[in-house]
Amino acid sequence: EDDTFAHSKLIIMWGWNPAYTFHGGNTFYYMRMAKQRGCKFVLVDPQYTDSAAVYDAWWIPIKPNTDAAMMAGMAHHIFTNNLQDQKFINKFCLGMDAGTMGEYKGKENFKDYILGTYDKTPKTPEWAAAICGVKAEDIIKLAEMYAKTKPAALKASWAPGRASYGEQYNRMAAALQAMTGNIGVLGGCAEGVGKAWHSESVAYPYDENANLWWASIKSDRWAHCVLNYPNVKREELGLWPREDKLDGQPPNIKGIFWQGSDWFNQLTNINKEIQAIEKLELVVCMDSTITPSGIWADYLLPIATHFERHDVALPWYKGHYYIHRPKVIEPLGESKTDFQVFTELSYRLEALDPSLKNLGKRYNPRADRSYFQNPDATDEAYLKAWWEGSVQHHQHVTMSWDEFKKHGTYKFKLSEPHVAFREQITKGKPFETPSGKIEILATQLADITDWTKTQYGYEIPYIPKWVEPFESLNHPIAKQYPFHLISPHPRWRTHSIFNNIPWLRETYEQEVTINASDAKKLDIKTGDTVEVWNERGKCVVPAYVTERVLPGVLVLFEGAWMDPDKNGVDRAGNPDFLTLDNPSPAGAFAYNNAMVQIKKTDLVHRPGWDDLAVARSSVFRRDM
Repeated sequence: EDDTFAHSKLIIMWGWNPAYTFHGGNTFYYMRMAKQRGCKFVLVDPQYTDSAAVYDAWWIPIKPNTDAAMMAGMAHHIFTNNLQDQKFINKFCLGMDAGTMGEYKGKENFKDYILGTYDKTPKTPEWAAAICGVKAEDIIKLAEMYAKTKPAALKASWAPGRASYGEQYNRMAAALQAMTGNIGVLGGCAEGVGKAWHSESVAYPYDENANLWWASIKSDRWAHCVLNYPNVKREELGLWPREDKLDGQPPNIKGIFWQGSDWFNQLTNINKEIQAIEKLELVVCMDSTITPSGIWADYLLPIATHFERHDVALPWYKGHYYIHRPKVIEPLGESKTDFQVFTELSYRLEALDPSLKNLGKRYNPRADRSYFQNPDATDEAYLKAWWEGSVQHHQHVTMSWDEFKKHGTYKFKLSEPHVAFREQITKGKPFETPSGKIEILATQLADITDWTKTQYGYEIPYIPKWVEPFESLNHPIAKQYPFHLISPHPRWRTHSIFNNIPWLRETYEQEVTINASDAKKLDIKTGDTVEVWNERGKCVVPAYVTERVLPGVLVLFEGAWMDPDKNGVDRAGNPDFLTLDNPSPAGAFAYNNAMVQIKKTDLVHRPGWDDLAVARSSVFRRDM
């Protein structure tokens, strides 16, 4: 939990910009407390972020998608100088070194990989420096800081993992956290991605068909599947091989149902999606806003907002309190809640197919078909039963449901800061892994003998390793496309949400950030309109010139609502016209793996979906 940051003496923001992506409701408060107590801050990132400025962090600019190599260089220095917490390793880790292999003796261990025992390539700081562009002495300095400062929090955020073999970065970070003994201690950090607090169950029911994991494909591969069916391999889609369920063969996708998402705008390689969507027989979009996904849909189902339904919220993506969300107004127009729509669809499917007997009642057991017209009493029943059966029983909350509704919020009273894995470290509780240990060697991966019979399809190293990404500044493709494009989260919208709010567009213009030295070579100045392109697509945006980004790197924030012209050029500046749809075997999206070219252009940038592209208030002000 973020309150533990207040106790850290060193916080490494690895690919993390909490000023824009704050993981928890009070992140800033606890980070400020740490700063006031003398905590040192480090930022490892291709760009000097606002967070680095606020916390006066030591900025280590790094080539995108080379993070695992730098971490390997840090691990080498720690091992060769005996700076690791060997007692912690011996007690809690599997596969960290030859002495912690357990029943997997004879397989590779992490330490010997780092030392080059197997491949005769020691992962020295000098080796890492040649890959990631960070000086070897800086890698050594950070390794020393992290190994010797107790407690230290290595916050391995998501951006570096949103790349080919991005899971190797997350696993390498976990190895560093474990080898320094910073897991399960106050002020440490064992987190990559995860929730620190969660409910024991959900309020609404689900049956055996609620999660058809055995029939699902990787979401960024739907267009590839549509365009290449039937000549597409199961492993290209991340489809589970199951002889007893759909025989593991690629699906012949005829339609898409977008529900509560703007994925047509947000998934990779949009031009490929456009080709695919034109082949579909049916596209349905359920949303409260007509997003770009809705524009391309055959049918739009208007969905009630959270102001128009009764619910409970938990702060994203952690934060130990519940928020009551009462119904403020009746749904406008013909809009219904998602649950109303799916309940009615269940009854209609039941009527069409006799084999789907009682589907409506099975889907929504507390209601009958009248739920479509009047959901309030049923929603209240589900929420109250969840509160009394899960929150009060499992989480030992004494506040009644009626009192919670009156109060509006419930904050958990914790006797001490919530530290992930504290019980495993202090009380001997097994970790939730097959071995009960911190698995530096992933037993599930180590046991696989035929990768074609897995959902991965392709081999994944069973210990953390540096694997070359699909595209990077070190790749031969850089000769044709010399700039590495990254697409982090913006501050002025949430992904694509709120991009249609004119007043917010007035505060910020979608733009591509370029290093001053690169801009000078290309005669680009701040405000110039440029085109950014590769073989997958092209987009048009203004340029912002700065020294706060590594040379050779471009920054274009994700989430801009697409506005392609008749030639497929996106005039709004959506970076996913340029991104790869090839997923990493373990499932990572390759959002940050796009190599591109850039130049000044006469093409027109269209920042919004109205003629003015600014707040309507500007019209009002001119008329006064």
